[in-house]
Amino acid sequence: MQPSTTIVLDTMLLDHLPAGVVVHDRNSAIVAANLAAQRLLGCDVQALIGKLATDPFWQFIHPGGTAMAVTEFPAARTLRERQAVADLVLGVPQGGAIRWLICNAYPVFDAHGALHSAVVCFTDCTDLKNTEQALQRSEQRLQLVLRGSDEASWDWDLQTQDLYYSPRWWSMLGFPADALPATAQLWSTLMHEGDRERVQGFLKNILASGEETYAIEFSMRHRGGHYVPVLSKGVIVRDGSGRPIRIAGTNTDLTERKELERRLTVSANHDYLTGLPNRRFLQDKLAQALAASARSGLCGSLLVIDLDYFKNLNDTEGHDVGDLLLQQVAQRLSATVKPGAFVGRLGGDEFIVILDPGAPSLQAARADAERECAQLAAVLSSAYRLGRSSHALTPSIGVTLFDGAGAVSPDSLFKQADIALYEAKAAGRNTVRFFDQSMQHAVEQRAELTAQLGAALDAGQFELFYQPQFDLKRHIVGAEALLRWNHPERGVVAPGAFIDVAESTGLIVPIGDWVLREASMRLAAWRSDPLLSKLTLSINVSAHQLRQPDFAPLALALLAEHGADARRLVLELTESQLAENVEHTLFTMLALQRGGLNFAIDDFGTGFSSLSYIQRFPLASLKIDQSFVRDCDSDPKSAAIVEIIIAFASKLGLQSTAEGVETEAQVAVLCAAGCTSFQGYLFARPMPLTQFERMVGDAGPRQGVCPPAGSA
Repeated sequence: MQPSTTIVLDTMLLDHLPAGVVVHDRNSAIVAANLAAQRLLGCDVQALIGKLATDPFWQFIHPGGTAMAVTEFPAARTLRERQAVADLVLGVPQGGAIRWLICNAYPVFDAHGALHSAVVCFTDCTDLKNTEQALQRSEQRLQLVLRGSDEASWDWDLQTQDLYYSPRWWSMLGFPADALPATAQLWSTLMHEGDRERVQGFLKNILASGEETYAIEFSMRHRGGHYVPVLSKGVIVRDGSGRPIRIAGTNTDLTERKELERRLTVSANHDYLTGLPNRRFLQDKLAQALAASARSGLCGSLLVIDLDYFKNLNDTEGHDVGDLLLQQVAQRLSATVKPGAFVGRLGGDEFIVILDPGAPSLQAARADAERECAQLAAVLSSAYRLGRSSHALTPSIGVTLFDGAGAVSPDSLFKQADIALYEAKAAGRNTVRFFDQSMQHAVEQRAELTAQLGAALDAGQFELFYQPQFDLKRHIVGAEALLRWNHPERGVVAPGAFIDVAESTGLIVPIGDWVLREASMRLAAWRSDPLLSKLTLSINVSAHQLRQPDFAPLALALLAEHGADARRLVLELTESQLAENVEHTLFTMLALQRGGLNFAIDDFGTGFSSLSYIQRFPLASLKIDQSFVRDCDSDPKSAAIVEIIIAFASKLGLQSTAEGVETEAQVAVLCAAGCTSFQGYLFARPMPLTQFERMVGDAGPRQGVCPPAGSA
């Protein structure tokens, strides 16, 4: 048979082989290839015939990724030794991917021992190679998880169902190593029953998803009976087709982390001093109470409790004593409220009580709240033992009711209770007030007034009126500057209508600074007038102003800036201002006195200041409150008080000024007692600047204030 026929016959036989076969002659030219070679090499069989083994078309890929011709096979180097090389795994580029082949090369020799041809066989091992690489990657990930870890590691072979639990895994649950059968059922047995279904579902989904890593938290029962919170994380090893064959990972004991989280949660939702729930937690609790009320139709109430004059205790005894009292208040509240009630602290000396909805109507809820308030007031008013001393404080309580029927929010209820609390404190403290809509209306009006007041200063709507002050000869010796608001709609508004709002909102500070600036400018302008330059000008100073650390430097700077005579400015303070923060007030007054300013106590006799305080302050005069002056000619007690105040001033070397003088009979009593100056409607009402300056400039005859000696 001719060689060519033999080759054709061999090729037909080769096409039936599952392995790829390529035959090349002694000159490395390809002379035959079967259909399997076409499939594995990704080319047409006829295109291979005649190609040289060194042709780039006929290339393999080194494991390192570089091209390698068939002549580079180790077989090519050993053909002369009549040896075949098997199991050389090489890659063939195919459409951007790599097909992995096991190559076997066989030499064919003629009768004389010379190389006749070479046969190269290819077996596809791509799937095996991919599986090997997948296992290598999974093993690398597993080692990254386990490397250097002292956590409780474990390994689960999904094919054999073999399980391994490390000694640390057992000890974390309080068991000696291998104390129980290492089975998958052990996990289910030890796992908290509330976690089993969730974890089983997670495991099922993660295995089917193709994911290669996982992490999940659950709890496992300790040998001692308690449950250990666990974080389990690890890798899923898959074969070349993506089928999971192994799961391995570690379990981490989360007990300390969970405890820290619990403490942080408690800290975020509870008051650090008393341990009671704070505003944030209370809002959630109140929202729950409202939702329960809406479902049941039952009514409840919200109580906000404030300790009267607690600030005074803090200022006089120190914050440590104040904190001790707050802790005792928290204990008394918690021990006194009825079952189901909820106690919390809003901040400072404000506490809250939520009476859960249980009353059939708002009237019944009000009755419940009244009984609760009476019990709490009695308990909170009892003396507190604070170190070596004891103190007694009273509570003011604001109450609002809820029935869940409206769209009211927790914030709205808090505001309503605060409004009621404000009314309780305004009513004299140590009392209870229930919220109603009229209070809301008043608050809205107050808010509107606050907004208008804030804009009034920028709009230049304030003006000073001047009420003359007279000596015994009816000579004008000075004036009190009184603030007026030229409201665009309401006309001229006296300070009684807005000064409380200014005080409570802090607007009194910039308004007071404006008054101080105006007074400085006025005194400077009067210096050039022979009559006006002799006058003193009095202005009222609020406690808020006096507490400002820069008040004294500001006042002295304004006077110097405008060239005013500081000796002509009198600052009027109330007795309560002198009693507040005594040392700071005294320091400020002494600094101003050194700058030339004078001080007067306004409304003397209506406050509660100590006489020992009075003697310490650098005062120039006392102003007798008009409530005593009004009745001094008809009420012997008022007359006696007037006489005492004037005598007290005289003994201390102070001037005395009577306010609110309206009748000659009052003048007679005041003169008899030795009063030195007078101010009131009998002489002149407060007036605009130009009118006051004209009055001072009037050179007409003046009649003495006091009647001649011996007259009726």
